[in-house]
Order: sequence, then C-alpha cells, then structure tokens
Amino acid sequence: MYIKLRHEVERVVSIYMKHDIISMHRQGSSNREISRMLQISRNTVARYVNEYKELMKEIDNETDETKIALLQLELTKKPVRKGVSVKRKFTGDVKRRFYELLEIDEERDKVLGINKQKVTGALLHRALIDEGYDIGVTTIQNELKLYRNKVKEAFIKQEYNPGDRAEYDFHEIKIIIKGKVIKKYQATITLPNSNYVFVRHYDNQRFESFTNSLVSFFEEIGGIPKTIVFDNMRNVVSRFLFNGKKDYNPELIKIANYYGFKIFTTNPYSGNEKGHVEQSGKNVRKELYSLKYKFDSLEEFKLYTKNQMIKFNKEINSEFNNEQLYLLSLPIKRYELGRLMKSIVNHQSFISIDSSFYSVPDIYVGKEVHSNVYLDHLNIFNDKYELIASHKKNTNKGEYQADITHYVRTFKKKPGALINSLALKQAPKVYQELFQNYFTTDIKKYVELISTKSELELKQILLELKQGAIISSILSDENNVEKASVNQLNQISNLFNQEGIIQWMK
Repeated sequence: MYIKLRHEVERVVSIYMKHDIISMHRQGSSNREISRMLQISRNTVARYVNEYKELMKEIDNETDETKIALLQLELTKKPVRKGVSVKRKFTGDVKRRFYELLEIDEERDKVLGINKQKVTGALLHRALIDEGYDIGVTTIQNELKLYRNKVKEAFIKQEYNPGDRAEYDFHEIKIIIKGKVIKKYQATITLPNSNYVFVRHYDNQRFESFTNSLVSFFEEIGGIPKTIVFDNMRNVVSRFLFNGKKDYNPELIKIANYYGFKIFTTNPYSGNEKGHVEQSGKNVRKELYSLKYKFDSLEEFKLYTKNQMIKFNKEINSEFNNEQLYLLSLPIKRYELGRLMKSIVNHQSFISIDSSFYSVPDIYVGKEVHSNVYLDHLNIFNDKYELIASHKKNTNKGEYQADITHYVRTFKKKPGALINSLALKQAPKVYQELFQNYFTTDIKKYVELISTKSELELKQILLELKQGAIISSILSDENNVEKASVNQLNQISNLFNQEGIIQWMK
C-alpha cells in the first residue's frame, strides 16, 4: 500500500511542479531561485522554462487557430507515470454529499427553529448507503461529532499586495426577458487589493463559459494577477486525492501555464477563504437586479449590466489604476478558447458533444474527427485538421443540428430518404422552398442542384423560378453554356489537326 500511495503522490507532484515553475518564471523568478524554493534541480527548471519559451514563441508566430490550440495543448504535457488510484473513505464525492445533507439539516433549522428533528449519524449513514456510497457508520458518526463540536473559528482580516490575488466565483441570478423567466450564471472575479469587480453572465457553468470569463477578465483589466483563488468546482478540481491533495483540471492548468497565474483552491465548504468575491457577487446581484429585473431583450440586459458595472467600479478607479501597474503582462496572442475533443462519427453521420449532436459530411461515418468547442459554436476537423463542419452550440441536451449538404452523397444513393429527413427540416428556407415547390417529383435533380450550388446561387435560382422561369430552361441554359465551351474547344482542336473530339463532359 505504501508503494501505491507514493506513486500517486509522484504523479501529482510532477503536474504541479511544471505549473509552479512556469508561474514563478512568469512572475520574474530566476531559475536558481525556482530551484531553491521548489527543491528541484536547476536542470529540471531550465528544461521546463526553455520548453515554455519555445512554445510561446511558436504560438506568437502562428496564425492558424487550430495549430495555436494544439501548441497550447503542449503546455499541459507531463511525464507519463502509471499511478494507482487509492480509494479513500471520507473524501471526494462522499464528503461533498455528506455536507450537502448537513446543509439540508441546517436549512430546516432556519425554517422551523432548532428542534428534536436533528439528523443523526445513523440516519446520514443510511441515506449515503441508499445513494450508493461505500462508507462505514462509525466514520460518519465521528465526522458528524467533529462537525457539531467544532469551535467557532476566528476570521483574520487579510490584506493583499497589488496584483497578487484575484478571487473567482459563480452566482445565480433570475431575470425576465420578454416576459419569460431566465436563469443566468454570473461569473464574478474580484481584485481584493483594489476592490475591482468583474462580472459576465452565461447560460451554464460549462468549461467554455468558465474559460471565456477568465480570458475576458484578463482583457478587461489589462493584465493577469499572480494568483487566482477558486473553490472546488468541477471546472477546477477533477478529483480529490488522499491527504487533502487535488487533481486540477488539465485544461485549467493549460490556461494557467499560458497566462502565468498560480492556481489556488479553498478547502471544501470554506467560502470564507474567498470571502471578497463571495460578498461582491452577492452585492452586484442585489444592487443591479433587485429593482431592475425586466428587460425587452438580451442585448438590453447586457448593456444595462455593462453600464452599471462601470458605475459600480467608478469609486475605486485610483486604487485599480495603481494595481494595474503590478499585473503580469498579457501574452501577444489571445488564448485559443476552444476545448479540443475527439469523436467517432456515428452511423447517422453525427458526433456527440456534451450530450448534443452535430452533423458532419457523410464520408466520415465511422471515422474519428476532432472538434474545437467554443462558448457559442464549434468547428469540426478531419484527421488532417482540415475544417469539415461548423455549427452553433445547442442550448439543450439531446438536440440535433443537421446540415443538409452533409448528406448529398447518401441522398444520391437513397433519394427517398430526403423527404422526411431532419436535414431537410432544419435546412435554410431556400433549400426547403426549392424542394417543396419545384422538385418533389425529381429528387435526384434536386440533390444534384444543392450539391453543386452555393446557398447564394440557390437563392438566385429560386428568384428566377418565382418570376416564371422554367426549371428545364434554367438547367438547360447551364448545359448550353457547357456545350458551347466544348464546341469551341473542338474547333480549336481541329485547327491543330488533332484527331477526335475532346471528351470534356461525360
């Protein structure tokens, strides 16, 4: 067991070591200083620092977004060591659920007052067992006893140097847009030194929203704080290990290495450790949306929030201007916000991203493709990293997006499949009008048309048809042009006494 534990620690340390080296380098420490403070060899420090410098140089000189994303992926590359996960009883999910049940208990006390309905250790244990957790009753009883006998702790007032620290948190707000109640997730980031508050609102707390808020924050304040404090949300902590250790999300480590900030997480259920952002987020929610919560559009809501936050931060402008002088400088290139994923194309020519489905050209059925997933859209590439599809992000799980042009190969073989296809139902209006009004009896000709014409060209054809043009004449005009070109080529051929006729069209 000792050997297994040691291997797990080594694997985690190697991840954090690289992150520590890069963040300390970005903050101006020499290789010698980093070596001394982290107790590792200067050669190791130099290797990671040089690797970081070379990668950043390549990123700065690269113009292709996909290649930039792949280079940024290298920032989280780590030595491969096979560690053995260690099953611990009161850690991770079981600990999280234990405290959630206690919160229910405390919430009841607030409503009903302290009474004899207090939850017991045995009751908590049964609830956890029923939910599938493997935990002993004695462990739960001891943890409950420690929790209830805990001496109220004193909180020490903190002061932070300019540029040293930022704090991050999500808060929920509810607003009304066009009469409909909408829930938004408010990403709040604060600078405790100057009291600057940054907010952005998102439809969810997925990683794309998380990264967008971080990068937008850096761009708004014009630099990067040396340390950012997070709670233990899934965007930050992938899993809890033994002895209080945590596995950070590799995607977050990649961002931290790129921008040079240090990741710091609070202890579980210790919101006071980032009390500045906790209180600031609540203040923004109360002051901005208590009286004004109805909006005619999303754009009005965004503009209102932007203007109100300017007023909110106006009183601390001098302190904020001073703190800006101590921030780390921004990289030349903006971080590529897309989340890289791999998918296998299913038999209906869809890939699944976050439980939603997106079409790709049907020649890729059964093959692996790569996706760059952004906040509001995604790009899909083949194994040569050539762009093959782009889609807007679905808002709900289980939704499909089908591009009709992705299925022309299949429709040529199975024309009858077009009529009731999701691809036709979701196609732009011009595709639907052309089919329903002019091609229902000649599907093959319709498929040939959409496979060779752009949407703009299709709109022109539809306009001509509406003005009285005959389908055959439009198509024959195109054929006549082609035939005329062939005849001209044949005449030229004859002038040079070449035999035969050029077979230009088959």
